[in-house]
Amino acid sequence: MIKSTKRLGFIGLTIAMFMGTLDSTIVNIALPKLMTTFNTNLAGVSWVATTYTLALAVFMITATKLGDKFGRKKLMIIGLLLFAGSSAACMFAPSLMYLLVFRSFQGLGGAIITPLVLPMGVELFGKQHMSKIAAIVGAITALAAAGGPAAGGFILEYMSWHWIFGLNVPIGLISLLLVLLFTKESFDETLVGHFDISGMLFLTISLTGITFGLLEGREYGWTSTLILSSFIALIIGLIAFILIELKVSSPIVELNLFREKTFTSSCIIYFATGFALVAPAVIFNYYLQNVLNYDGLHATLMIIAV
Repeated sequence: MIKSTKRLGFIGLTIAMFMGTLDSTIVNIALPKLMTTFNTNLAGVSWVATTYTLALAVFMITATKLGDKFGRKKLMIIGLLLFAGSSAACMFAPSLMYLLVFRSFQGLGGAIITPLVLPMGVELFGKQHMSKIAAIVGAITALAAAGGPAAGGFILEYMSWHWIFGLNVPIGLISLLLVLLFTKESFDETLVGHFDISGMLFLTISLTGITFGLLEGREYGWTSTLILSSFIALIIGLIAFILIELKVSSPIVELNLFREKTFTSSCIIYFATGFALVAPAVIFNYYLQNVLNYDGLHATLMIIAV
């Protein structure tokens, strides 16, 4: 594969990464508008963000392993089709319930797209360029996260909230075309044995428990049966997951990685950073628009600095 072709393929991958990350921040600015449009309260409209985050968090690791086993390019194409299609459906959602369903599928598409970009980029240019590829992907991710509120504010000011989701359709199709034509199939050649279905199941249970519990604990009450059940599911699922991963030949997560202090420390810091950046941004957005009565574009210009 010639260098120019590889670059086109990598552009398609970075567009996919940009789109997946952009959608985690662009929608937040539109939540007050959606609350008015669908005549719902803050708790109801917050699920527009929650369903995407829930699906993204729960299925990302599983999607990575499915790509490693059955082909990253195949799965990336499925993810892009799912993301673009569900974005179009969100654009024309007739009610909040339909929007939430479509957002969950959009989150699933994002969970497929996001983790596959880096290994597919490394496959294009080789492991010797891994640090450069990681740097570019990281920069694109940061740009998308910062650009989400700006793009959302601009759309709300001059268009309608429907284009918050509709923007993904042409971007997704461009990415799909470039990935389809200019990338090659790749697998994780080190995998041995059968796919770790049991590990995938208990990982999904664990991640669903912690993500749902943290997202909805304030709404249902931290001592409510539903939230306590979520955390119990987390504990039971996590214990079962660890026991399974220590025994299988091709684990979903290589637990030995956590013996490396740099890796473990960076995971903890990234986890804390996610809370520090994402949670206040959502609350700050409501404060600016619903308390101070700023318009969407004005609120965006303040949020983007974060």
